[in-house]
Amino acid sequence: MMHPKFAEHRQGDQRRGLPLVSAIPGLICVGLVFFIFDMLSGAGLVAAFGAAVADCQIKGNIDLVDGTRAYYLPGQDRYGAIRIHPADGERWFCSEEQAVAAGWHRALR
Repeated sequence: MMHPKFAEHRQGDQRRGLPLVSAIPGLICVGLVFFIFDMLSGAGLVAAFGAAVADCQIKGNIDLVDGTRAYYLPGQDRYGAIRIHPADGERWFCSEEQAVAAGWHRALR
């Protein structure tokens, strides 16, 4: 038998019986706010996440000195050291054809 104090508390908590579905509108709002912030700030997080999900492994890097756009393939010498910063215009590619079509050239090393 449950203590009467706890039984009263349980009866008063109406939210306890609501299904998980009631959280969906809030999650959608949070996702929408994140997407809008990402687009306005230029952070490119949504695009980076999409590339990761698609298993795109070609790194499109912009040289800070001269602004040249080069892509790096897995296995190239500098591939592991290259960090992609979407906010700076850098991006991921899923194929060499896609990188070339976007105006990038293959890195020499």
